[in-house]
Parts: sequence; C-alpha cells; structure tokens
Amino acid sequence: MPITQRRALRQEAAGWDRLDDNEFARLFEQGRHVRVRLRRPLPKTLTIALDERTLNALKRMARRKQVRARHLAAMWIADRLAKEYPSERSRRLT
Repeated sequence: MPITQRRALRQEAAGWDRLDDNEFARLFEQGRHVRVRLRRPLPKTLTIALDERTLNALKRMARRKQVRARHLAAMWIADRLAKEYPSERSRRLT
C-alpha cells in the first residue's frame, strides 16, 4: 500500500476516533444498508488410506467427471453427511 494511501487511511481513522457517541450514532443512522459476503474458513485436511483398486476406481470416476479425485471424494462425503444429518445442514445455513 502506498504511503499516501496509508496516510489518508490514518487521517480518516483519526477523524472517526474524534467523534463523540451522539455524532457517531447520527452518522450511523444516516448510513445505508450494505450486503456483506463472508468467506468460509479454509478447509481442513483428512488423510485416508485406500487400497489401490479403490483409489484407481475413484481416479477413473473423477476423470470422467472432470474433477480431481480428492474433490470428488469430498463431494461424496458432504452429500452423504447431508443425507444422514439433514437437520445439521439446515441449522448451519441459518
């Protein structure tokens, strides 16, 4: 970030810090609603051991679907969990 941009941000922050509570509340009320998109946390890794025959079958299926084998396995697991625990998924989305 360029020095001029950092300086401008520091000045703006200082201006907000100087506001009293009533002035801040007034400005807050005058503001407009914005949509905020939250990012999901990074996925965690699960290592599993598969016999060669199963792994090769997974890779073949993944190639046919044009995805990576680990992504296909993750989709299958997520799908199965959604079927086993449908209330968990709806609870997480709300």
